[in-house]
Amino acid sequence: MSRTTVLIIVGVIAGLVLLAGVIVAGVFYATSGVTGAADKFYETARSGNSEELYALTSAQLKSVTSAEQLIAYVQANRFNQVADTSWTSRAIENGIGSVEGTLTLDDGGAIPVAMQLVQEGEDWKVSFIELRVQAGLSDGAGP
Repeated sequence: MSRTTVLIIVGVIAGLVLLAGVIVAGVFYATSGVTGAADKFYETARSGNSEELYALTSAQLKSVTSAEQLIAYVQANRFNQVADTSWTSRAIENGIGSVEGTLTLDDGGAIPVAMQLVQEGEDWKVSFIELRVQAGLSDGAGP
């Protein structure tokens, strides 16, 4: 193979890698509002500010859940003990955002979770939280 052919192949591969990087970066940028809102929900739950936490929920969720019910749910599922979030999946379609990932608790326990958020004005609001049950053994860090 000539040197020119090798350089062309290397250039094409580098271009494809760059294109893939731009696409991935674009997805992360486009969905950063959704993941940011999800992170803020757990940060606020941890801070204990129940009024601010309730304000982070959608009108639809508020229509079926009182602030007291939300706080009871947060405490029962230890969302007020979340030390870190890790989102492995994120998407936005027609003004509805979704994230899936793991909540890491203060004691090292992990909670798999999926969330749905809706865009209300400029803000993303939590409309649904689903705990994901995983088969297998547990480290015992449950509610």
